[in-house]
Amino acid sequence: MPFSTLNKAFSVKTLTCVALVSSALYASPGMAQEQPAAAPANTDAQQKAAEAAGSTQQPAPQARVQKFDDWYYRCIDGKAADGSAATHCEVAQIATVKQGEQDVNVLTLAIAKADAPAAPKQKSTKQPATELVLTALVPLNMYLPAGLGIDAADKPVVQLSYRNCNQAGCWSQQKLDTKMVAVLTKATDGTGRVQMMNGQKVNIKFSLKGLPAALDALQKAASN
Repeated sequence: MPFSTLNKAFSVKTLTCVALVSSALYASPGMAQEQPAAAPANTDAQQKAAEAAGSTQQPAPQARVQKFDDWYYRCIDGKAADGSAATHCEVAQIATVKQGEQDVNVLTLAIAKADAPAAPKQKSTKQPATELVLTALVPLNMYLPAGLGIDAADKPVVQLSYRNCNQAGCWSQQKLDTKMVAVLTKATDGTGRVQMMNGQKVNIKFSLKGLPAALDALQKAASN
């Protein structure tokens, strides 16, 4: 996509979709399972059974969203690796620009708690408040060796390497240490620095307003 409009005003998109940004990095369109071949013909009994099964399907989980200025705190109920019930949460923001009549996503940021290491047969312990992972998504056509730089108040915070690209864009992920979190939460504005394949370097502005309160909500949920 062209970046000629990136120096103009940004808007922040509301995050209401079901899939969490921090989890979507690991999703792949190729993961969809093939459906078994249909039987040659359906009897009336089979048709009624299929309709009954369809009517009892559970609705898709809905994200619970809370806004903190320009950041959104979202949680979805799901299952842990062992099959037990679990709630997955993140704080996120999508920076967009107007391209004609359409809003175009130029930078998606999501922060979630790092997965705790498995400790079978042991009482779980609380993770440190700084065990946070930043997931970022930018459009395609990026020069991958340059990576993605994140600044806060014009100060470099973290340099991310791209993990992979798919039809959604190019993804990167990085654990945040105490110093990085402190710089991000003390600033009110940030910048994502990228380089395109044609060599053009682009600064993508985003807001940090509301991030401290959103992270507090994330930490409180994780400690419960």
